[in-house]
Amino acid sequence: MSFYRDLQLDTAVLKERIRSGAGPRQRVYYGAVLTAKAVLTLLFCTGFIVLYSVLFGAENSAAGVAVLLCVLAFQNADFGVSLSGSLKLLVFYFAVIAFLPAAAHLFGPAVGLAINLAGIFSLYLVGCARVELFNHSTLVLGYLLLYGYEVSGELYLARLMALAVGCVLTCLIFYHKHRRMEGTGSIADLLRGFTLKDAQAQWKLQSALAISIAVFVGELLALPRPMWAGIAAMSVLVPYAQEIRTRAHQRIVGTVVGIGLFFALCFLLPEHLYAIIGTLGGLCLGFCTKYGEKVPFNTCGGLCVAVGTYGFGATLALRFVQNLFGALCAVAVSFTVGGLCRKLYPAHR
Repeated sequence: MSFYRDLQLDTAVLKERIRSGAGPRQRVYYGAVLTAKAVLTLLFCTGFIVLYSVLFGAENSAAGVAVLLCVLAFQNADFGVSLSGSLKLLVFYFAVIAFLPAAAHLFGPAVGLAINLAGIFSLYLVGCARVELFNHSTLVLGYLLLYGYEVSGELYLARLMALAVGCVLTCLIFYHKHRRMEGTGSIADLLRGFTLKDAQAQWKLQSALAISIAVFVGELLALPRPMWAGIAAMSVLVPYAQEIRTRAHQRIVGTVVGIGLFFALCFLLPEHLYAIIGTLGGLCLGFCTKYGEKVPFNTCGGLCVAVGTYGFGATLALRFVQNLFGALCAVAVSFTVGGLCRKLYPAHR
């Protein structure tokens, strides 16, 4: 058994091998591999974001997270087109997240709704040809993070530099990992293939609408962190219609569990150790494979970042309200827009 080789295995595969191991020794071995994988991933992610914060300012750590998401995801994922087309799409993605979230803030909520809708829809349109890879979790989350953590002036120029560096880094990694890829499709093929008669195309439109509306309402109500509602809507609106309501339930319940867990840990730990809660949440995520398992730990991480800005009680309330609204918005858009699409194109479902 090669420890390094087994570290490359997916978490779900490692957990299955622990369950079905031939004996205690093998189960202990794969348990050690899974633990090492979780710890090393956490250390890498933390170091990457810290380095970005040092180079481009702590306010631009969100840019580091967006780049990190791409670095991790696109070692294995692709866009379903040729290598040259995929590299062009990566450049397009970084251009979108560099300029459109800032423009949405600049022009206010109403125009911002249109800008966000156009930007997010474009990411679904060209970035999610292979829906089973869940590229939207990487691409749209990066967009929403940069929208949620707005900067201006010199910090915005530093953000542009951070994203330019991230674009080059991601393209180099993508080229190294996929240089022998056999895909021959083009970006033009993706655009020509889009039709609302197709269920996946309808999902892309519904997702962009739900996310943009959730953020827009949060902005109208002057709620802090409206990106939380957008992230909730994105995570609930998966390309498999039969799972949407289940995911909404898991999102709401998981958020409540995460808030309760965060509250309990804050009660037990001294205030100067609150920051460790986010680290523990990140470590626990390394052992999770199912969506419902991940939500509480993601909640702890988000609360840990925001509690210093908004205060303890306000942060807990905001997290719950934003996630509840985002999940319900996703279900409502799926029901209304999806129902309209089924009426218009009944034979194509």
